[in-house]
Amino acid sequence: MTKQAGKISRNGKSSDEPVGIVISSGTRREDSPRFAAYVWGPVPESELDAALNAGLVAVA
Repeated sequence: MTKQAGKISRNGKSSDEPVGIVISSGTRREDSPRFAAYVWGPVPESELDAALNAGLVAVA
């Protein structure tokens, strides 16, 4: 076994082919997700806390 480009090759040849799992619907264009993130956290106890945290939630 030889080590080339960070990968071990049993036959001495390097493999540039990507390795991983690809989930796709083929040639059809996929729709964007309906929402990108969900923020889970405690409910503010006062209106002041809600106003201070409003900017943080908008950024997340």
